[in-house]
Amino acid sequence: MAPGKRWMDFNYDAYGDHSKGWGAGFGFKDLEAAQQQGYSNPQIRILAQRAEKQGRTVGKLTWDKVNALQPPGSMPWDYGGVGGAEFGRADLDMALGQGADYNKIKEYTDYARKWGIGVGREASDWMRDEGQRIHNEDLLATQKAHQAETLRIQQEAAAEAARVQAEQFARANAVTTNAPTGVGGAASIRGSRLSITQAGGRSGTRQFARPSTQYLNTIGLGGSAASTGNQTITL
Repeated sequence: MAPGKRWMDFNYDAYGDHSKGWGAGFGFKDLEAAQQQGYSNPQIRILAQRAEKQGRTVGKLTWDKVNALQPPGSMPWDYGGVGGAEFGRADLDMALGQGADYNKIKEYTDYARKWGIGVGREASDWMRDEGQRIHNEDLLATQKAHQAETLRIQQEAAAEAARVQAEQFARANAVTTNAPTGVGGAASIRGSRLSITQAGGRSGTRQFARPSTQYLNTIGLGGSAASTGNQTITL
């Protein structure tokens, strides 16, 4: 059974042999009584330390027993060194003055709660407020990082879309520039047809190969008609 929240109100005068003047200190009887009442080893060490601070005697053999239960320096903070036995405002101010941050103070308070030492109201309030402040800062930093990442993705997508659009435009422009017009090409000569009127009134269209320049001069190209017997060739 734990001694409760007011565990530091240990009655040092209730145990020991008062006839020999030992009852006012913290001796074996006090240590045994504390163990029977459910005190943790850190609490017992703090009781011994507080007894000395109050001017009470703690014998060497008792200290040997206390050190065996809870060795010196085994606690993260000197609970009871300032203020009350619990981790209170005085402990908080001293720890902060030594450069402790939220995580270090949390270590002190977590230990105090675990072993029944306790945490004072002001220290608890500070832990709550500081924890909320840190949480808000972390949340804001996370939101900013998310927004920055979203903006980066959007900018990259926009740049890629612009690149693709420019590439498509360049290809379309290249196709338009290189397309043939069909004017003045070989196709304007190939397939030329001559109209021929034969004797007897028959007429028709025949396809001839392009005549040589010499032949054209011989038959009188230049807008005149040449008569060859019964046939007339009109050019």
